[in-house]
Amino acid sequence: MKLHTTICTALLLASHFCLAQTYKLKGNVKGLSVDSLLILKFKGDKVEGAKVKVSKQKFYYEDAITEPYFIQILKLKNGSTETTGKLADILVEPGTIQITGTADQYDSIKVKGSTADLVLKNYLQEDKALLARWDKLKESYDVYVANGDTASRKKVGKELNAITLKERVPLLKAYVAKYRRQIVGALIPNFCTLKEVLKKEDYLEMYNSLSPKMQQTGYGQSVFNNSK
Repeated sequence: MKLHTTICTALLLASHFCLAQTYKLKGNVKGLSVDSLLILKFKGDKVEGAKVKVSKQKFYYEDAITEPYFIQILKLKNGSTETTGKLADILVEPGTIQITGTADQYDSIKVKGSTADLVLKNYLQEDKALLARWDKLKESYDVYVANGDTASRKKVGKELNAITLKERVPLLKAYVAKYRRQIVGALIPNFCTLKEVLKKEDYLEMYNSLSPKMQQTGYGQSVFNNSK
C-alpha cells in the first residue's frame, strides 16, 4: 500500500511538472477575419514558425517550454503564406495565456496569463517614459553643441547622464531585485535597452541579487557572463 501511494504521488508530481512546462495560447479576437496565423518563436538564436488555424475569430496553440521566450503572432492572408500585419508580441511562459482585443488595433490586444510578459512590459513602459525625457533633453543638447554654448551643453549633459545613471539603471536593478525569485527577474537584463551603458559591475550586482535558483537559469547565466 505504501509503495502504491509513493508511485501515485510520483506520477502526480511528474504530471504536474509536465503540465507546468507547456504554454497554451487561447485567442478570442474581435474582427479576426483571416483563416490562419503564423506564430514566430524566438528561442535564443533560433526562430521557429508554426501555422495556426482561426475559426470564428478564435484560435488555439500549445507548445512545450523550458524558459520564457518571445513570440510574434502574424496574420496570414487567406489562402496565402503572405503576412498582412502583426497581431501581438508576447513573452510566453508555462500556463494558459488568454489573448483578446480587436484584430486591426494592435494596442487593443490584451494578454492575460503570463506574469513574465506583464512585468517586462511594465518595466519597458516605465523605462520608455524616462527615455522620452532623455530624448527631449538631447534635442536641447544638440542645439547647444551647434551654437557652441559650452556652459549650457555641459549642464544638459549632466542632466542626460543623471537620467541614465541615476534613474534608468536603478529602475532596471529595482525590477531585478523585486522579481529575484522569478524567471522574469533574470530575464529583464537580457531585454533592456541599456546594454551600451551597463558596466560589468552592474551585471554582477544584478546577478548577485537573483536567488540561487534563478542564477542557474539560462537567463541568469547570461547576466553572469556579461559581468566577466
